[in-house]
Amino acid sequence: MADLEALTRIDPSAATGSSVMSLPGQFSWRYTLPENRVLKLGSEPKECDWAVPEDRMISRFHATLEWTGSALLVTRRGIILPDYPNKPGNQIWFRNKAVERCEVRPGEWFVIGQTRFTLRGDTDVDPDALVDATLVQRQEERSRSELETVTFTNPGMLLKALEQLPAYLKVVASEPALFKQMLKVAIAALPKADAAAIVRVPPDSAITDLRVTVVEQNVRNPNAGTADEFVPSRKLVRRVVCQQRKSCLHIWSTDPSDFTQAGSSHHTLTLGALHQQGATPWAICTPFQDGSQHALYVSGRLQNPAGRDQKPDTTYLTEYQKFVEILVGLLESTRRTLRLARQVAVTKEAWPSNLRKYLDDPERLEALLKTPQEQDVTVLFCDLRGFSGFAEEHGESLSSAWREVQSALDTMSGAITEKGGIVAGFRGDAVLGFWGWPEKPADQIERAAEAALRIYERLSGRLLQRRCGLGITHGRALAGRLGAHDLAVVDLYGPVVNLAFRLEEMTKAYGVGIMVSDEVATRLQTVDPTSRRWRLRGLGTVRPRGMKKPLTAYELSPTSTITNAESWVTSDAYEANLAFWNAAVEKFVRGAWAEANDDLDGLFADDPAAKCFLRYMRRHNGQKPRDWDGAFTPRPEE
Repeated sequence: MADLEALTRIDPSAATGSSVMSLPGQFSWRYTLPENRVLKLGSEPKECDWAVPEDRMISRFHATLEWTGSALLVTRRGIILPDYPNKPGNQIWFRNKAVERCEVRPGEWFVIGQTRFTLRGDTDVDPDALVDATLVQRQEERSRSELETVTFTNPGMLLKALEQLPAYLKVVASEPALFKQMLKVAIAALPKADAAAIVRVPPDSAITDLRVTVVEQNVRNPNAGTADEFVPSRKLVRRVVCQQRKSCLHIWSTDPSDFTQAGSSHHTLTLGALHQQGATPWAICTPFQDGSQHALYVSGRLQNPAGRDQKPDTTYLTEYQKFVEILVGLLESTRRTLRLARQVAVTKEAWPSNLRKYLDDPERLEALLKTPQEQDVTVLFCDLRGFSGFAEEHGESLSSAWREVQSALDTMSGAITEKGGIVAGFRGDAVLGFWGWPEKPADQIERAAEAALRIYERLSGRLLQRRCGLGITHGRALAGRLGAHDLAVVDLYGPVVNLAFRLEEMTKAYGVGIMVSDEVATRLQTVDPTSRRWRLRGLGTVRPRGMKKPLTAYELSPTSTITNAESWVTSDAYEANLAFWNAAVEKFVRGAWAEANDDLDGLFADDPAAKCFLRYMRRHNGQKPRDWDGAFTPRPEE
């Protein structure tokens, strides 16, 4: 596990002559790197996963980051049309060299513009806080209820800062963005504060461990103190987050006699310099009360009066403490809202896309899911061919094999969704979609047909030569939330679903891409009698495997050839040959097998569907069975 820490120092003099003036200050964040995920890094929060909006020397989308578990791969973005026609203007600097790509190890850093990005490992030790080397001169702990009784003597500036909250929160879509915006509010509302930060105690740290992570910081003037970087008091943060769970105000002593024995000469000189400059350091640390290990940390310096016996004015610090508590309360509630929004977003991904709109209307959704409904639905089932063997063949590289299957599944589910259907689920390398619930479009059969043709057309590459099969049926089914009490999904139940499976299964025997039931074919012929949108041909009376009731099945084809396999059904000869085909099939159903054999073998010898009929007749030596009723169960070539 590793973190990436960004530290940006904006010097006012560095912006002189620039067309874009960045506010001076020191800004930083520290986020945990997810493993094997590519992140976008830039200055525009809406376009990137992690952003540094304060540094205008960083492009909107500047680079990509990928943590491998041992190193961070950083790559400068190339040209991506149309959004990014030019490469980022500034280079990535790594080990004092301009690079296009670098591999950063824990403890190393790279620089873009005015920002240093440091890779922090688990064993990295944060710098010591200078104030931790001396004694606390004054300590005030207050609970949230106690701070509610504090009144503001001059609330004008605080209210003015709070007026900006709606504008700040409007652009918040993530927790890092929330932290960044709230620190802006804190700096604007507390003019005597030098720095504000969101800090966190690592959840795995021991009681004696003093590790503290600065998640986000905003330093008003990084040149004001003697320290190179802002570092919070780890003792104060640990006391507040791990022990007291109350807002705590610390004012440290600058009397040299109050330094601890553990304090180094550097600490002594630093705090002595603050004392000589007439400054006394203070900090307010307020814990989040939402069960997290976070706290809001604000620090500054009291200006000591000229008289030796006079004490600095500290009256405003209690009011600062109350305002910080107010901000923490807002942070907690907004974090809950963001988490809920994130949960909804993640949940949406598990729902069929055409049902996701109902998540914004819980009453309507509850009504839909309360009781499954019996509806007239149109069912489409699509299965890939040969992918069981493909998965076995590529068993040592399942991820790469799955990517190819996933591409095909995306094609299938995308076509169903585009036509307003519901994807009920995936059965291995197959997809089940349906129309008719919760909405009941009058053209649901046509939509299913168009989706099937689109799937058949889009599957390409390794899936050519009819490497997929589709079945479409129409009838009554139970639709809605089905399954066990502890795991239920949107699905269908009924014979019409099983029939769709069986029709798809029979496409292998007939050597065709799409088979539909007679109800579907009748509707399609009615709305498209001239065969301008699709083409149909009868495949005889079939008795699906495991089912008793026979039906007339049809092939659904596009109006032009879309695979390498030529077929008269998709050619200009369709109209001329259809009558001969129907006559031959009618003879087969009627039992005139000798005539059917001559017609099919003579006129359609290369047709895969004709070969299916011929195989069946040969299996029975050209003689129809005694109980022949015109229906048969097609079988693929053995």
